[in-house]
Amino acid sequence: MRFELKGIVISPGVALGRVVLLNRFKTIVERKKLEPPLIEPEKKRFLSAVEKSKEQILQIRDKFDPKEAGDHLQILNLNIMMLEDEILCEEVLRTIENEQVNAEWAITYLLSKKSEAFKRVEDIYMKERLADIYYLGERILRNLRGVHEDIPNLEEDSIVVSHDISPVDLVGFAKHHAVGFATDVGGSTSHSAIVAKSLGIPTVMGLEDITLKVSPGDSIFVDGYNGLVIVNPTEKELREFKKRRKEFQALEKKLASYATLPGKTLDGREIRVSANIEISDEVDLAMCYGAEGIGMYRTEFMFTSSVYFPTEEEQFEDYKKVLSRFHSPYITIRTLDIGGDKFPVGMEPSKAINPALGLRGIRFSLKDEKTFRTQIRAILRASEFGKVRILIPMISNILEIREVKRIILETARELNSHTFPEVGVMVEIPSAAIMASEIADEVEFLSIGTNDLIQYTLAVDRVNDHVSYLFTPFNPAVLRLIKTIIERANEKGVPVSVCGEMAGQLSCVPLLVGMGVDELSMNVHSIPKVKKLLSSITVNESKEIVEHALKLKTAAEIREFVTQSIVEKWGDTLPGELRQEIALD
Repeated sequence: MRFELKGIVISPGVALGRVVLLNRFKTIVERKKLEPPLIEPEKKRFLSAVEKSKEQILQIRDKFDPKEAGDHLQILNLNIMMLEDEILCEEVLRTIENEQVNAEWAITYLLSKKSEAFKRVEDIYMKERLADIYYLGERILRNLRGVHEDIPNLEEDSIVVSHDISPVDLVGFAKHHAVGFATDVGGSTSHSAIVAKSLGIPTVMGLEDITLKVSPGDSIFVDGYNGLVIVNPTEKELREFKKRRKEFQALEKKLASYATLPGKTLDGREIRVSANIEISDEVDLAMCYGAEGIGMYRTEFMFTSSVYFPTEEEQFEDYKKVLSRFHSPYITIRTLDIGGDKFPVGMEPSKAINPALGLRGIRFSLKDEKTFRTQIRAILRASEFGKVRILIPMISNILEIREVKRIILETARELNSHTFPEVGVMVEIPSAAIMASEIADEVEFLSIGTNDLIQYTLAVDRVNDHVSYLFTPFNPAVLRLIKTIIERANEKGVPVSVCGEMAGQLSCVPLLVGMGVDELSMNVHSIPKVKKLLSSITVNESKEIVEHALKLKTAAEIREFVTQSIVEKWGDTLPGELRQEIALD
C-alpha cells in the first residue's frame, strides 16, 4: 500500500531503495541481587563489555581511510573517548558495589537517572547530547548479554528505517551499502544527523511512527530536500523519481559552481558569506561550499560532548587546527555559550524555573572565571596561527563587556601576547539591541543572533508546539529591531554580521542587504545558494523592499510581499529550485 510521511530535513538528496527495518527495542532489564563474592567479577564483566563496545567502534572507524577528514570520524572518536572516560564508568561500578546488583541493572539505573534530570531541559541540542549516552549504554547492554553486533552487508540501494539510530550504527550501515535513512525520532543537531550530512546520505528524521507502518522489503523513496518519504511509490512516481534525481544531481553541480562566486551583490556591494561551524572538522566542508570565513565557531561541542571540560591544551590544539586550515581574513570564535539548560553530559541540569533567562552564556563564564580564562588563554595562544576574533554570547549590558575585555587584557599580559584580537558581542537580547549604539562604542564588531533575538523579543519558545507558529523573522517588531541595530552600528563605523538562521534563509537575504549588513554567516549548505542570490540582487532595490516591508503590520503580509518582490525583480536570473525555495520560506 502506498503512503507518504513528512519529517525533518536532515541531509539533502534523494534515494530509492528497499526497506531494511532496524529493530533496536529497548532492552528490558531485571534487577538481580548479588552475593559479595560476585561483586568483583560483575565489575570485571561490565568493564569487559565497555572494552568490547570500544573495540566495535574502533573496527568501524578503522574501515575509513585515516587521511579522510569528516564529522563522522570526529564523532566516532568522541564515542570512543566517552567509553574511555573513567567518570562515566565509575558511577556504574559504584552502583554495582553499593547496591550489590548486576551490571545490566546498574547501567540502566544510571541512564534512567540521567533521563529524569534531562526532563527539565527544553534545549533540543542538549537533549540530543544525552542521546549519545543512551546509544553507548544500549551498546554496552547488548554486549553484556552477548548479542551479536555485526551489521549485515546490505544489498545495494537499501534504506535503513528505525525508531532511532546511533551515529555509530549510521556509519556502519553507510559502509554496507545503505543509500538512505528514515527514523521515527531525531533532530537536525543530533550526532546522527551530523554524520548523515557528513557522509552525504539522504536522511529524513522525525517521522514519528514509520517503523510501525513499513515492512522489510517495501519500496521506499527518501526526499532529503523536502523531508518527504514515500513508501511503495506508484510506477508514475518511480518515473518521476528518476527525473527528479537527475534534476537534483544537476542542482548539486549548479550549487558547486555558485560556491566559487564572490559574496557580492549585482551592483558591487561586498557582503562576506561565512560559515557557522560546531566542530573543527567542518572547516573543510565550509571551504568546499565556498565560505569566505568562519562567522561563528560554536565552542560548546567540546564542552558538552564529554563528561569533563577540555583542558587549555585540548582547546588550543582545536582552535589552532581551525586557524591553520582556513586562511581567511579572520576566524570568529564564540566563547562558551553554556549554562541554563546547556551543560556537559556529566553535569546535572539547572533547577532554575527559567533556565533560558538564567545563568548561561557570558553570565556563566563570568561566574566560572577560571574556565573562561582557560578558554581565553587557548584562543590567544592559537591566534598566532591566524587572525582570530572573539565573540561574546548573551551580552545584556555594558558592564559585562568591560569585564570581559579586562579578563582578555589580563590574560594577554600573562601570555606576553603582542596581539589583541578584535572583540565583538552577540546581539540577541532586546536590551543589547536597544543599547546597540553604546555597545558599538565598546567593541570592534556586532553579530546579530537572530534565533534568540526573535525568541526573546516575541517571548516565544520556538520548540514549544503550542506557540512556535509565532516564531518568525518577518514579524515587524523583529525587523524594526534588526534595522535599528544595523543603523546604530553603521553610524559608529562598526561592522555587523548576522549569524542566526535568518542569514541563510533566502527570502530574508534582500531584507538584511537592504538594511546594510556586512556579513552573513550560516550553515555550510546554504552558502552557495545565498551567494547566487546575492549576485542577482541590488542594494538599492533591496532598500526599497525594506522600506515598503516595514510599513506593513503583520508577519504574513511582510512575508508575502518580500517573496513576491524577489521573484518579480530577480526571478528570471535565479534557477527554478531557488525560486521554489524562496516561495516556501
